[in-house]
Amino acid sequence: MSKKLVSLLLAALTLLACMPALAESAAVTVTDMHGREITLAEPATRVVAMQPSDCEILCALGCEEALAGIGAYCDYPASITSLPVVQSGAETNIEEILALNPQVVFMNDMGQSEEQVRQLEENGVQVVVSKAADIEGVYYAIRMIGHLMGKDDNAEAIVADMQATFEDIRSKSASEGKTVYFEVSPLQWGLWTAGAGTFMDELASICGLTNAFADVNDWAAVSEEQVIARDPDYIVTIMMYYGEGPTPVEEIMGREGWQDMKAVKNAQVFNASDSNAISRPGPRLKDAAIELYNMINGIADEQSPAA
Repeated sequence: MSKKLVSLLLAALTLLACMPALAESAAVTVTDMHGREITLAEPATRVVAMQPSDCEILCALGCEEALAGIGAYCDYPASITSLPVVQSGAETNIEEILALNPQVVFMNDMGQSEEQVRQLEENGVQVVVSKAADIEGVYYAIRMIGHLMGKDDNAEAIVADMQATFEDIRSKSASEGKTVYFEVSPLQWGLWTAGAGTFMDELASICGLTNAFADVNDWAAVSEEQVIARDPDYIVTIMMYYGEGPTPVEEIMGREGWQDMKAVKNAQVFNASDSNAISRPGPRLKDAAIELYNMINGIADEQSPAA
């Protein structure tokens, strides 16, 4: 056997020996936010995102082209709104999802049942639960999704950008003991607010404020009497305005019994310009922090403390 042939055979054997290792190195494993270990043979290239926050994370990572379908409430960025829409929660249709042939479905465990998850997995679709409640949870979700998509560097860049913005705002925000009440659901639907353990509570702290309902855990129903008794310095509503009737700010300012509250008397009632940015656990919480800082400090958008 010639030396050249021997060399070729050795090279071939070396390549074959390396193939299992190469295949193994391409695999990605994460622990999702329900404690389930998920392993893919390689980064995902075709996914369905059931909830808006995961959809926003995927797009921020540069994975918009990997979206085969989106949940009914996914609407940002606008470029995704032409994608096939799948229903979630009680209206989830497994066949509808399977028809899109995804490798992975991102969902919140509050939205789907264990039976629906089982059906997807039996059909070869990996289900990844993402359910961030606080900012640290948002970082975890970004890194988890980024790893599954083969976008670790992009994920770290997004997290670093958010952290830098929060630290910049925190460094400019003097804590003066002022309080803020976040109105997540308006009076006509029953008042709800953000308590301790939520990203809104953390946004308040970043801006030097104390959440008026920091003694309440998670998202909670509250009464008018409780809000009036807390007498917050600022009120922030996340309600959208559709151009008819009083604006959300006007409605709050005009409520019977609220006129003697500090926030109302001093006209410190604000409506978030983008209710989704402040209410979704995703990368745009950075923008929400900037806006909250601007609102309470009377700063125009172009004078934002960080970009």
